[in-house]
Amino acid sequence: MSDCPSLVKCPFFNEKMDKMPAMANIYKAKYCKDDFNACARWKVASALGSESVPNDLFPNQTDRVVEIVSGN
Repeated sequence: MSDCPSLVKCPFFNEKMDKMPAMANIYKAKYCKDDFNACARWKVASALGSESVPNDLFPNQTDRVVEIVSGN
Protein backbone atom coordinates (compact mmCIF):
# COMPACT_ATOMS: atom_id res chain seq x y z
CA MET A 1 0.00 0.00 0.00
CA SER A 2 1.04 3.62 0.30
CA ASP A 3 1.11 6.56 2.67
CA CYS A 4 -2.17 8.23 3.52
CA PRO A 5 -2.76 11.39 1.47
CA SER A 6 -3.72 13.22 4.69
CA LEU A 7 -0.42 12.68 6.57
CA VAL A 8 0.65 16.32 6.41
CA LYS A 9 -2.51 17.66 8.06
CA CYS A 10 -3.67 14.68 10.14
CA PRO A 11 -3.83 15.52 13.87
CA PHE A 12 -3.30 11.87 14.79
CA PHE A 13 -0.21 11.36 12.64
CA ASN A 14 1.26 14.67 13.79
CA GLU A 15 0.48 13.92 17.45
CA LYS A 16 -1.83 16.90 17.95
CA MET A 17 -4.54 14.88 19.71
CA ASP A 18 -5.05 14.59 23.44
CA LYS A 19 -4.53 11.22 25.08
CA MET A 20 -2.47 9.61 22.32
CA PRO A 21 -2.56 5.86 22.87
CA ALA A 22 0.58 3.99 23.84
CA MET A 23 0.17 2.05 20.60
CA ALA A 24 0.18 5.22 18.45
CA ASN A 25 3.31 4.23 16.54
CA ILE A 26 1.80 0.84 15.71
CA TYR A 27 -1.39 2.52 14.49
CA LYS A 28 0.67 4.94 12.40
CA ALA A 29 2.54 2.08 10.75
CA LYS A 30 -0.67 0.16 10.08
CA TYR A 31 -3.10 2.89 9.07
CA CYS A 32 -1.06 5.95 8.07
CA LYS A 33 1.84 4.27 6.29
CA ASP A 34 0.21 1.11 4.95
CA ASP A 35 -3.57 0.70 4.72
CA PHE A 36 -5.09 4.15 5.08
CA ASN A 37 -8.37 2.93 3.57
CA ALA A 38 -8.97 1.01 6.83
CA CYS A 39 -8.50 4.14 8.97
CA ALA A 40 -11.61 5.42 10.76
CA ARG A 41 -10.47 9.03 10.30
CA TRP A 42 -10.00 8.50 6.55
CA LYS A 43 -13.41 6.82 6.24
CA VAL A 44 -15.22 9.72 7.88
CA ALA A 45 -13.24 12.31 5.92
CA SER A 46 -13.98 10.50 2.66
CA ALA A 47 -17.69 10.34 3.41
CA LEU A 48 -18.29 13.76 4.99
CA GLY A 49 -15.15 15.86 4.52
CA SER A 50 -12.19 16.36 6.83
CA GLU A 51 -14.01 19.02 8.84
CA SER A 52 -16.44 16.31 10.03
CA VAL A 53 -13.78 14.08 11.59
CA PRO A 54 -14.17 14.24 15.39
CA ASN A 55 -11.04 15.46 17.17
CA ASP A 56 -11.07 12.40 19.43
CA LEU A 57 -11.42 9.77 16.68
CA PHE A 58 -8.47 7.38 16.48
CA PRO A 59 -7.65 5.33 13.35
CA ASN A 60 -8.65 2.02 14.94
CA GLN A 61 -12.12 3.21 16.03
CA THR A 62 -13.90 1.93 12.94
CA ASP A 63 -16.90 0.99 15.08
CA ARG A 64 -17.69 4.71 15.39
CA VAL A 65 -17.66 5.41 11.64
CA VAL A 66 -21.25 4.29 10.90
CA GLU A 67 -22.56 6.34 13.83
CA ILE A 68 -20.68 9.46 12.72
CA VAL A 69 -21.52 9.15 9.04
CA SER A 70 -25.20 8.45 9.70
CA GLY A 71 -25.42 11.37 12.13
CA ASN A 72 -26.62 9.24 15.07
